Amino acid sequence: MSFTGLKSAVLCLSLLALPALAADRATTSYMPPADKQPSLLQRLAAALKPKPVHVAAVVHRRPKHGSSMHGVRTSAHGARVRHAAAALRKRKAAPALAAAEPAMAQPAAVTQPVVVAQPVTTAEPVTVGAAVTAPAPLSELELAAKGQQLFNDASLSGGSKASCATCHFSTGHTNNKTYVGLDVVADGDPNGRNTPTLWGVGERSVFGWAGQAATLEDSIRGIIVNRMKGPEPSPETLAALVAYVRTLNYPANWQVKEDGTPRPDASEAIKRGFALYVGDGGCGTCHQLPTFDKKSKDDIGTGGKFKVPTLHAVASTAPYFHDGRTASLRDAVKLMWEVYAKKMESRLPTEAELDDLTAYVGAL
Repeated sequence: MSFTGLKSAVLCLSLLALPALAADRATTSYMPPADKQPSLLQRLAAALKPKPVHVAAVVHRRPKHGSSMHGVRTSAHGARVRHAAAALRKRKAAPALAAAEPAMAQPAAVTQPVVVAQPVTTAEPVTVGAAVTAPAPLSELELAAKGQQLFNDASLSGGSKASCATCHFSTGHTNNKTYVGLDVVADGDPNGRNTPTLWGVGERSVFGWAGQAATLEDSIRGIIVNRMKGPEPSPETLAALVAYVRTLNYPANWQVKEDGTPRPDASEAIKRGFALYVGDGGCGTCHQLPTFDKKSKDDIGTGGKFKVPTLHAVASTAPYFHDGRTASLRDAVKLMWEVYAKKMESRLPTEAELDDLTAYVGAL
């Protein structure tokens, strides 16, 4: 082979050996100095040198006693013996180990907290379509208090022009005026109506000057709707107003007892006047004791039949009669005696008798 051919062969072998050389260099962590490194031909020869293959030799032993499984059974039996011996040693050592080891703390029992349900106050559910319980009725005292408010409420009249207290004050007495509707007119006007007192109204059984109302509720309703031109009052409003006016009683009388007889310390004029009242004056015929009124209407020649009013507190209710035609109590007493005398064809009173009778009636 020529030198050129040898050079080409070496170059080819070098290219083939480069991967092995690179792998060998990658696994070598130490590189010797450059002057001691092998030459390229030495490294190439080492890389191309075949590596020895180590094959594990398998040694076959002939089983003894002429059986091929005798060695296997003997080996398995020995393993079982060794395992049993080890287990026996562990059982013997277990008590000592248990005594030597500290007892493990058992976990404490966890007590679950007891939750007590607290009562919860909630609004009662409203069921649509269910019956609604009506509120408890007001007591008489509460109803009367509500009635007193309504008594002073001008919204009960048309245009809020007046209230019940406009004519009867807040005490339920009279303002001593004569009205046509809500308009004040002159006393004696044939169309006018004198304002009566409401004191003792709960003791009466006929209401209104014409006696047109059989009950107190009907009387109050008629005044609100017809005279005051107000809206139709509700049953609750009427009940409250009735409860209030029934509490309006007469002031205490220190001269006359409840049955109409004079008290022992009453004046002599009052005592004489009482005798005339139940006697010749004939007053007790219409103004009957002890209420001093009558449950029916009478015609005394003043323009028709009218309710006989009570004479309680009459001294403070001027003017008198349904249209207020008489200004003084003495004139009213004189007129009534004359009416009675004409009807009964009896005598007329003297001036002294008229004074005594007026003293008694004025003390009621």
